[in-house]
Amino acid sequence: MKAICPLSFRQVNERAVQINAALALLSILIFFFTPYKWIIFLLSIDFLIRGFLNPSYSFYAAISKTILRIFNINPLMVNAGPKIFAAKIGFIFCCAIIVFYFLNYHAISLFVGSFFVFFAALEAIFRICIACKIYPLIYKMKTTQLL
Repeated sequence: MKAICPLSFRQVNERAVQINAALALLSILIFFFTPYKWIIFLLSIDFLIRGFLNPSYSFYAAISKTILRIFNINPLMVNAGPKIFAAKIGFIFCCAIIVFYFLNYHAISLFVGSFFVFFAALEAIFRICIACKIYPLIYKMKTTQLL
């Protein structure tokens, strides 16, 4: 029996999360290697929607669900809490990339983006969510401070 995540009692499809990570990875690569710099804004807005607002309004999630439906891939349900936390971290990464890039600190932007690419690739390929591993530690520290 899996422990219930204190952030959310909802479930999400891990397969959709993997596709979201692949789309995020592709978006970052497009940002760094093409002139289409606007895509980082699209990605950051999507992370904002998934992490802070309502994930059902996310356009990357809509694309993921469509891909799953077309290929008739069975869902693998997991707790949504750590995934929401990961989306918040993704938003912070995107904001950092945007700020550094447009302030002409391209090397720092590339450095931050490289970490983002690494983490997104781990999720997309191996279903390893680093933010999800960190989340229980942060939650535990947060709850012990409240006591």
